Formats: sequence, C-alpha cells, structure tokens
Amino acid sequence: MSDETLSSSALARRLELPVQQVFAALKDHGWIKKLEDGWALTGKGEFEGGSYQTSKRYGRYIVWPVSLLEHPLLKNLEDSRLISAADIGKSLELSAQQLNRLFAELAWLSASKRGWQLTEAGRALGGQSFDNQQIGLSYVLWPEDIASHPAFQRLLARCCRVEQKGSDSDDLFNDVPPPLTLDGKQVESWPHWHIAQWLYLAGLRYAWQRDLPVEEPLLADFYLADAGVYLEYWASGEHADQLAKRMRRMEVYKNLGAPVLDIHPEDLPYLDEYLSRRLQELSVEFY
Repeated sequence: MSDETLSSSALARRLELPVQQVFAALKDHGWIKKLEDGWALTGKGEFEGGSYQTSKRYGRYIVWPVSLLEHPLLKNLEDSRLISAADIGKSLELSAQQLNRLFAELAWLSASKRGWQLTEAGRALGGQSFDNQQIGLSYVLWPEDIASHPAFQRLLARCCRVEQKGSDSDDLFNDVPPPLTLDGKQVESWPHWHIAQWLYLAGLRYAWQRDLPVEEPLLADFYLADAGVYLEYWASGEHADQLAKRMRRMEVYKNLGAPVLDIHPEDLPYLDEYLSRRLQELSVEFY
C-alpha cells in the first residue's frame, strides 16, 4: 500500500472507530457492496476515490485516498462512535457476556442460537447489529453513552451493587440482609443472592431451597429444573448441624445419580467465570 492510500480497516484505525462501523457506513452509503468472497467497489465508491490493490497475503482489497479522512461521512461517524459490549464492560468490571445479559434483561437484546439479536428497543437507543462471518454469529455495537442510561444504571445497582470483599469472606455485608433477587426471591445470604442473580440473568430456570425426593426433609440450595443439576454453596464456619445436613444432601445426590455443582467462598469473586466453566462441563445451556 502506498503512502497516499489507506485500506478500509486502516481508515477505521486512523479514526479510532470499530472496523465494523466503518464497513457498515461505506455499505449503507452505497460506496461498497458485499460479495461472497469479500467487498467490491460501487460506481459511487470509485467516484469517491476508491480503488483496488493486491497483495500475496490479502489478495485484492479496497483502498481509499488519505484525504477521505476529512470527508463529511467519516467525520460524522466520529461523532456517532460505537463501542462493543466488551469495551463497555471493562469500565464496569463486567465481561461482555455479563453486560449482554443485563441488556437482555432490559429487553434491548434477545439471545438466540445466532448470538445476541438487537430488539426494536435496542435499535431505538442507537444499537447496531453486525454479523461475524467467520463464526456465523451476530453481535451489537452501542453508542458510547449507553451505560449512562437511567434504566441501565438502576438495573446495575440492583444486581451488581455489592462488591465482593475477597475469597476468604462469604458473609458479605452479613449485618444487612440481601434484597429480593431480580426474579423476586428472598434468599438467606449475600453469596446465595449473587448466585441467584447470576442464574436468573443467564436464563436458567432454578428453584431455591428445593425439597429433595427422599423421606426426610432436606432442602437443596439451588436446583436447575431443566438440567437436573443441583448447586450447593459451602459457606465457611457452618454449624455442625448445618454441615451434617449438607453432607447428608451430598449422599442423597450420589444415591440419586444427580450431578451437583459445589460453590465455595473463594469462587465468589470469579463467579461468572467459575459457573460458566462448570455448567459447560455439565452440558448445561445458558446465555
């Protein structure tokens, strides 16, 4: 590539914009069109100075004059910069998946086998949907100020407001009882509250304090009804009778042949990563 031209990807880097946003704008304005094997210039794109170059590594690709950086189309893109869920989540210490689950709770996204789908409500807020051709999944980019939306801030406060104190503490803010979970359940401790919030936002149908199918009265911490999986939180410092009941429950699970996922205090600071990995090992589907 000569010094006088830039590829579409290089244009995006110079403008500090997502590559997908730049390609979408060039396509929407009729400068390029999508072919089965890549992108091609239109007559309008050629008029704006687009041309082709060829390299051994990339084959044929489109380049543009550097002067295009000052074109009104691209200048307007800078004023409507879009960012990914991963970028939004970084400042909030949330993964892209956690951020997308929150947006889904607000009905800005919906989950499907093709990835996260933009709803009409999300589109009205400036979200734009894109397809990852390599993996066949869709994703959404958002305006930079989406995280300041009042509805999102309220949801964030309701489900993520409690800061994990550390792996050696499972009685988070134990002087203050946890509020209702997003799905209206009253659980007994902050760790259980965090687990319940995660399960609900991940789209898993769960029961709290599920009665076990045995003669004696035993209650499981959580039960994933569709997967037949039990979850037990092993709090530190449990009384002897509590520990005895938990050990008895573990015996029942074994006799029933039911899978059980143990959660310990040290797992709480990494709950999303831990539950995602363990549930995938058990072939449990979730958002």
